Amino acid sequence: MPNDQTSDLGAFEGLSPEEVRTILSGTSTVRLAPGDPLFLQGDPADRFFLLKQGWLKVTQVTADGQKLIVRIVHPGEFFGFAPALQRDEYPGSCEAIVDSVALVWPRNRWKAVLGAAPSVTLSIVQAIGRKLDEAHVRLREMTTEEAARRVANLLLRLWSEAGESAIDTGGGIELPYPLTRQDIADMSGNTLHTVSRIMAAWETQGVLGRGRRKVVIADLDALKQLAGFDD
Repeated sequence: MPNDQTSDLGAFEGLSPEEVRTILSGTSTVRLAPGDPLFLQGDPADRFFLLKQGWLKVTQVTADGQKLIVRIVHPGEFFGFAPALQRDEYPGSCEAIVDSVALVWPRNRWKAVLGAAPSVTLSIVQAIGRKLDEAHVRLREMTTEEAARRVANLLLRLWSEAGESAIDTGGGIELPYPLTRQDIADMSGNTLHTVSRIMAAWETQGVLGRGRRKVVIADLDALKQLAGFDD
């Protein structure tokens, strides 16, 4: 199934040419530079997406004005599930972390794409399930765990989700996209001051490596202990 839009995406692996034509009908491609928004919280939910290349972050601003990074979107993932949740507006904003390319469908193609092939339906359902599971895990962590353990669990989760995209630098494992300490604070429900203090201490202890806007896990076992894996 040679197709330059889908050949490197696992969600389309093994599909027939007819299934691919059905899925791609009505699609367009959008390219984003770092910091470019794909959609904003409250925008009409008139599209859904699949990330072909790059990394995106989805953020939400709460009623009291707090900004949270809800999730990181990985290559090959469907996202922008407002049609599945019967929402008319996007509940969060989405922007590129690095140069990124996404496939875009109009909302009226949702049912056709969902029913085009069992593997695509499964991929979408799994992505929605991961999103809900992430929300439950983060709620539990924020209500039951102290700040350092939340940060440790977050970094381990990001490392696990990165999979083979994580970079072995020889001195540690580097996440494949830049994250600031403010990003880590927004994702873990901590203040910037708290995260900066925690991560600086872990760099001194050799748990984390030093990298400009990059997270480098220098001692994975130590980070697991800090996350409470030995409890």
